[in-house]
Amino acid sequence: MISKDKLQQFSKFRALAIILLAVIFSFLFAPHHLTSFITTAIILSIIGNLLAYNKWQWLVLFILSLAPTFTSTFFSIHPPFSVIDNIIFYLIFLLSLGFSYFVARKTSIIPKFNWKYFSIIKLLAGFALLFLASILTGIIAQLIHQSPDTANQEALNQLQKLIPVAIFVIQTVAAGFFEELTYRVGIFEIVFKKHRNIAFIVAMLLFAYMHGPTDLYSWLTYGLMSLILTSFYAKYRNFYLNMSIHMLWNLFGILVAFLLSH
Repeated sequence: MISKDKLQQFSKFRALAIILLAVIFSFLFAPHHLTSFITTAIILSIIGNLLAYNKWQWLVLFILSLAPTFTSTFFSIHPPFSVIDNIIFYLIFLLSLGFSYFVARKTSIIPKFNWKYFSIIKLLAGFALLFLASILTGIIAQLIHQSPDTANQEALNQLQKLIPVAIFVIQTVAAGFFEELTYRVGIFEIVFKKHRNIAFIVAMLLFAYMHGPTDLYSWLTYGLMSLILTSFYAKYRNFYLNMSIHMLWNLFGILVAFLLSH
């Protein structure tokens, strides 16, 4: 019979054990392409360790954050949107929004909604920094003769043509809620709660990576945005402030795109 001490010793190396199992599984089921093998091993290692270290709440938040966009993208394959498609989207959106907030409150990673968490001065400061970062990347794009639109932005522009305007606006603005809760709060308060510096780096890189950068310029574009938002959360630990800055920035982007198209 295995003693309690041996189990505790084994638990110290569970991360390595999970990574080893992930590599073996990836070798068995994705051995032919190096990229697929590495990607599969990394994803399985991350999921396995989140579960092993009782950080499954972040996985829930991550899945919920993607649900609305996956739904609208799925329905955009066969446009136009039907009444049923609209109903399903709004239902999934509201459920994702409500359940994400419920999980966050249940795990005490965010406080209860209160207007005191919304600072106009800090909100405008965050928006101004994002605006300056946008100008900087725009200047760099001109200097290196690069299109200012990233692959992710082009994909969003294409999606905008295929789904109802209201749905596009709602999911774009609401991304400020889902992404800040998942990539900032979740990383700082769940995954790396005791390791602030690691949380900062992971939160910054993960947010940029999830926006699908394809070259150095797109990494710079989303990296600067992520650096600003992550810095704000690291300094103030205020989900509602980060959410407000992010939502305002996304809304500003929609308004600019609308004005330029007319």
